[in-house]
Amino acid sequence: MDVTALIDAVSQTKDKADELSCQEIIDRLSDALARFTTSAENQHFAEEYRPSGNYTRLLLNSPQDAFQVVLVFWGPGKGSPIHDHDDTIGAVSALTGETKEIKYVTTGQVGECVELAEAGEFTIAPGRITPILPEDDKQLHLMVNEKTHWAATVHVYLTAIHRYQMYLAAPGGSFRTAETSLWFDECGVGTRMPTSVRS
Repeated sequence: MDVTALIDAVSQTKDKADELSCQEIIDRLSDALARFTTSAENQHFAEEYRPSGNYTRLLLNSPQDAFQVVLVFWGPGKGSPIHDHDDTIGAVSALTGETKEIKYVTTGQVGECVELAEAGEFTIAPGRITPILPEDDKQLHLMVNEKTHWAATVHVYLTAIHRYQMYLAAPGGSFRTAETSLWFDECGVGTRMPTSVRS
């Protein structure tokens, strides 16, 4: 599956979202994402791309779309803080390398801070999908590339994310939230990806 087909699959799922269950949405996104991330042509593009820093985030589709398909490059040892996804439904897979995901759940409130507990760990690799679900705190996670080489992940958000919450460590083991804008190093990068191979 090439990038155009992936973007089309997400767009079609977005158009039918009101008719689909949450699981049906995840299944459709996961199927498209698995085919995209196991494509040798797409992997070659990621391997040849030269990120601008130790963490680079590229928007593959148009910024005018109501959804987002995002390619993220993680340098060795680089990771994200714990964060949510602004209640969107989505899915994540790796295009190259592996990243570790740790999901969290909220277990309590301490003043303006929250208490979190780990709710599971998952290795994201090409073809392996982790869902992003709004219910039951399943949106909270962090990701980290623990390897000594670069990794690239593809994130599909059915509703475009513009602002989200990071969860930063506070005294006493709790976490304070910080609203953050989602930014991209480049937009519309999908036009430079392989488009001749479809599956």
